[in-house]
Amino acid sequence: MPALRPSRVSAAAARSRRMVLVAAAAALATAATACGATTKPGGSGSACDSPGFTSNTVKIGYLYPDTGPFAQALLATRSGFIARVEQQNAAGGVHGRKIITATGDDQGDNGTNLQAARQLVDVGQVFGIVEGTVAASGGADFLRQRDVPVVGLPAESIWADHRYPNMFAHAYVYAGADAGSVDTFGQFVKAQGGTKVAVIGTDVSAASNQLDGEIVDSLRAVGVEISTQTFIYNAVHTDPIALGRQLMAAGVDTAVGSLSAQDFSHIMMGAKTAGANIRIYLSASGYDHSVLAQDGRQLAGLYTWLNYLPFEANTPADQAFFKAMSDYAPELQPPDQELALIEYILTDMFITGLERAPACPTRADFISTMRNLTGYTADGLLPGAVDFKNWGRLSLCYTFVRVNDAGNGYDIVKDPAGKPEWCGNAIR
Repeated sequence: MPALRPSRVSAAAARSRRMVLVAAAAALATAATACGATTKPGGSGSACDSPGFTSNTVKIGYLYPDTGPFAQALLATRSGFIARVEQQNAAGGVHGRKIITATGDDQGDNGTNLQAARQLVDVGQVFGIVEGTVAASGGADFLRQRDVPVVGLPAESIWADHRYPNMFAHAYVYAGADAGSVDTFGQFVKAQGGTKVAVIGTDVSAASNQLDGEIVDSLRAVGVEISTQTFIYNAVHTDPIALGRQLMAAGVDTAVGSLSAQDFSHIMMGAKTAGANIRIYLSASGYDHSVLAQDGRQLAGLYTWLNYLPFEANTPADQAFFKAMSDYAPELQPPDQELALIEYILTDMFITGLERAPACPTRADFISTMRNLTGYTADGLLPGAVDFKNWGRLSLCYTFVRVNDAGNGYDIVKDPAGKPEWCGNAIR
């Protein structure tokens, strides 16, 4: 049975990390008024018989792959979690209680995720769980049955499933059933001058192709033409130059897809070599300074979107994040890593629920409080407010960045009104 213990670093393929970044580009955070929570006796410093609570502490679990093939890919998440917890403790905790933690290792595996969740709840006696994994679906039924609140990376479709009201995410990469799309991506492409688009899919990920379908709906909603040809990129089998010739023959000026930045670097090279006149490349993944160090020159001009404001915005919320990382998680270098920030936001989400719930909440109190939160912006880390009442839908607001011409940094692309956030409309 998985032990509750501190993490160790283990090796994993770089491609696993890229998959996670594609699946988890998303973010959360500040808060608005919570309504409808049932008040229970017990205040700051009082005895409390809810699971995980004592008179002066509240215990939450952290579940992630400390070992296994995703360990290295998700290593930064734990640092973001620790930084936000200790930042809160330094500010006095929650309702006078210090947050203490227990850690479980799911090895990035669904079956092990269930075992680790049971261990955290039944043995660790945690109140709720923050997850930094791609295997949360493994323990989802157990946690729902026990009414355990969970927040985590929206890397699986289960986070958007309304059968799991105890599971919270700040954004959704894959919308829930009948949730529709948004026209934000289409607005962006149109504003950059895109007129005919090739959607480049993959033959190795059904989830990526689902996201491609949502992008197609977004483009069509604003009248951008979609090429009827099928474009597939496989890092092992596809000849980038042959794909470039196909793009040129199709007469497209824009290429989009939910592929990794590394994949797009090969696609861009192949298109240039083939003489294709592609003006806009838009990838679901690409905001990663470590990738620029390796492939920056080939990626110059690539656009990508984020569910949070990029570090380049340098807002007060960014500065608070960097201080927390420096003070409480200095082992992560450099600290400006996407997954660390996302997990910091997710942890802030859980802490916000504790702050707004009664001082001695039942798990049901917490879930009700969170589901009534609207206007959540993570104190300015998010481009748009999160409404936890209506979950499972794509965000209306994103920020878009472009790899600069030197290939060594990112520029924020502002909307026509000069704002860093691009906010569109829901489409059904």
